[in-house]
Amino acid sequence: MSGTIYAPAKPSYSVSGKAAPLQLLAGFLIKCSFLNLFMVACIGLLMRSFSFFHSFPLQYINIVHGHSHFAFGGWVMPILIALIIKAFPEVAEQVGYRHWRNIVILLLVAAYGMLISFPIQGYQAVSIAFSTLSVIAGYYLAIVLWKATGKVPPTTSIKFLKAGLFYLTISSIGPFATGPLLAMGKGGTPVYFDAIYFYLHFQYNGWFTFAVLALLYKLLENKKNNQNGNTAYVFFNVACIPAYFLSVLWSQPSLVFNVVGGLAALLQVVALVFLVKDISKSIRTKSRINHIFQLAMVAFSIKILLQLVSAFPGAASLAYNNRNFVIAYLHLVLLGFISLFAFGAVLKLYHLQVNNLIKWGLYCFSFAFVSTELLLISLPLGSIFKFYVPAYSLQLFLLSCLFPLSIALMFGGITSRLNIMRRVI
Repeated sequence: MSGTIYAPAKPSYSVSGKAAPLQLLAGFLIKCSFLNLFMVACIGLLMRSFSFFHSFPLQYINIVHGHSHFAFGGWVMPILIALIIKAFPEVAEQVGYRHWRNIVILLLVAAYGMLISFPIQGYQAVSIAFSTLSVIAGYYLAIVLWKATGKVPPTTSIKFLKAGLFYLTISSIGPFATGPLLAMGKGGTPVYFDAIYFYLHFQYNGWFTFAVLALLYKLLENKKNNQNGNTAYVFFNVACIPAYFLSVLWSQPSLVFNVVGGLAALLQVVALVFLVKDISKSIRTKSRINHIFQLAMVAFSIKILLQLVSAFPGAASLAYNNRNFVIAYLHLVLLGFISLFAFGAVLKLYHLQVNNLIKWGLYCFSFAFVSTELLLISLPLGSIFKFYVPAYSLQLFLLSCLFPLSIALMFGGITSRLNIMRRVI
């Protein structure tokens, strides 16, 4: 299997040991995560149909909140936990099964609670309670995993995982700060939005990114292609906190914020170079799964470069004044980097054959992602460079129909393969 990103060993299962229930839980989370992602896609499709409604019983902004919170708690968190359990058995088995079970229950209850409560009432008592429960589940995960990682050798992948857990924990400062700010009458002020962006930054660029890089380097370590891993880790880690300055440039603060944010972005570019050196040695064959990893890494590279560009005052102002640019950036990270990588990691770690359902699901998702990203940025670019995008809303809606279709295909294909594995075992 030379030239692939990962040459995994045969999976080992023990009926009486810890591995069996943990792996069953991970398999359940895989299925649940894809089902949740399908619902996220359907809600996104509903949001893109709003321009065709004269009236709708729910407020658009409340649906947006439900969509984003459920995407985090219903898709990203469960799929990352499932992949961590599968990729890091030496760590996962240090944690009692009851803890994993409790974390999953808390996380999913919070996710489904936010899915229902946010569209109905927005930021009110019930939705805030469920979002707080989600934060508690994150703390629980961080505590048990942090202790477990201290019992294994500090490889590059473990270092990325521990850093991700740290950023997961501190990201909660953002939402916990919004309550006091509202009580002080500062809702809607720059400091209020900076607290929200604090949460988003340390989720997107902290926990999500470092967890994915931990999984990536776990795959690379099995191929012994991680010569630059520690260097990449140092640069990414040093850059993460000051890179938050890039998230506050929308309010046009002092130029020092641009300088510090720009230096952090440069450090990320350097880290990316070392990361690419390691990846390029592993992704050489033209398998479908490697193409998915490659597209995910292209999305990640574009994200890093866009952060560097955003350090310039003119570019920052242009980005934050055009909502489509913000949406395209968030989808670049969530759909292009995290989701595509997760698809590839599931197939690799579970040794799943790419059947027709999975194949067409991957093609369909990739096409939908690339085409909607281009369409999203075409509208603001059209106003700048004076060209017209015909039937923009209709095009966006039709292309977005491919997301639930593609996820349904992958869900069917992956579920059938996982069920076959269970019968064989």
